[in-house]
Amino acid sequence: MANRMAIIKKLGEYFMKKGKVLSIKEYNLQEDKPMRHLIVKRVFNSWSRMEKYVMHHFPEIGTIKSEPVKEVKKVVPKKKVVKEVKEDE
Repeated sequence: MANRMAIIKKLGEYFMKKGKVLSIKEYNLQEDKPMRHLIVKRVFNSWSRMEKYVMHHFPEIGTIKSEPVKEVKKVVPKKKVVKEVKEDE
C-alpha cells in the first residue's frame, strides 16, 4: 500500500501542475512525466482506477484557477498633422 500511496502522491502533484488529470494518451505525450504509464498500470491494474484514487486524494485538481491575464491596451499612434508653411511673396 505504501508503494501505491507514493505513486498517488507523485501523480497527484504532477496533475496539479498540469491542471487536470490527464488521460493515458495525453500522459504518454508529455515529456516531463514522473514515471512510465506501465508502472502505474502494474500497481493499479488500470488507468481509470488510478484516476479515481488520485481524484479522491487530490480533489482540488482542475479547480485551481490561474490569475486572469490582464488585457493590454492597444496603443494606436496618432497621425501627425503637418502644417504647410505659406511663403510671403
